[in-house]
Amino acid sequence: MLSQKYAILLVLPVLASCAQDIPENPPLLGEWEQVRTLDSVTIDGVAYASEDLPAEMRAFEGTERRCGEPVYTDANAQAEDVASRTGGYCELSVYTHDTDSAEYSGRCEISGTGGEYNPQIRGRSTFTVDTHRDVVTMEGTITLPDQSQHVLKMIAIQEGTRIGDC
Repeated sequence: MLSQKYAILLVLPVLASCAQDIPENPPLLGEWEQVRTLDSVTIDGVAYASEDLPAEMRAFEGTERRCGEPVYTDANAQAEDVASRTGGYCELSVYTHDTDSAEYSGRCEISGTGGEYNPQIRGRSTFTVDTHRDVVTMEGTITLPDQSQHVLKMIAIQEGTRIGDC
């Protein structure tokens, strides 16, 4: 089902579990609380309320606490993470970062019984030693089984706060 695949597309940087802080990566190793929200979903410019979305998409939202380090300084790790977390549906073509932000873009190719969706994916993150904010946008044409085409756009946000040591 295509709606189940939508939820995995909202990829946001994951916490790297490591025993030691990565000095060149600004966010510190520690216990992080991360809040994920699906900011908006529009089809052909019409916005849909959270309660109108499939359960698989709403399941993306939530709060979790984990020990680790949000890693923004390794382009290869980011590309591997996006590919892994999307089951290979998405691939990054550009990844850049500096001392307090990172950006990426790429393409996804998803097909299933619910249709075909080939969106562009764009992400922008800002971070400090103890906070981060990640915004991911996916936008593209979805072709339904009846061959009708629509523009589907999704925006997801993840905000993290370091709440202590591991």
